[in-house]
Amino acid sequence: MQREAGFTLVELVVVMVIIGLISAYAIPRFFDSQRFDDRGFYTEVINAVRYAQQLAVAVNCNTQVVLTSGTPSTYSITLADDNTTPATCAGGTFTRLAPNPVTGQAGFTGSSSSTNISDATFTFSALGVPSLAPTITVGGRQFRVNAVTGYIEEL
Repeated sequence: MQREAGFTLVELVVVMVIIGLISAYAIPRFFDSQRFDDRGFYTEVINAVRYAQQLAVAVNCNTQVVLTSGTPSTYSITLADDNTTPATCAGGTFTRLAPNPVTGQAGFTGSSSSTNISDATFTFSALGVPSLAPTITVGGRQFRVNAVTGYIEEL
């Protein structure tokens, strides 16, 4: 006797129900881009703070991180400057724009018009030690800068 190949009606219905449940859960997540925007900006800010610490150690110069809430929320990194040519790190003002690690151009900043960020201004010494230990909120996520080591801990 020859056996026929194929699916039974019950198997097809079960597969359709599973696909329906998965799509009912997954499709709304794809249309709500705010979560993705928040996570992306959080990653951008935490990497900028890490870069500021590494830059301070690499060039032996204090760096300042400025996080500003509002619309848009922004971050920027600047180096200490004494307003001479060529620029040195002897001054107490932070007017020299940090180089962008990708392009090499002066001005490492970022912004988001849809994600909130907590206000904070702090510096990293040439040893990578922060001037204070802020807990920073970006969207619904938080990270903290360790006061002694400068280690950035995601909460």
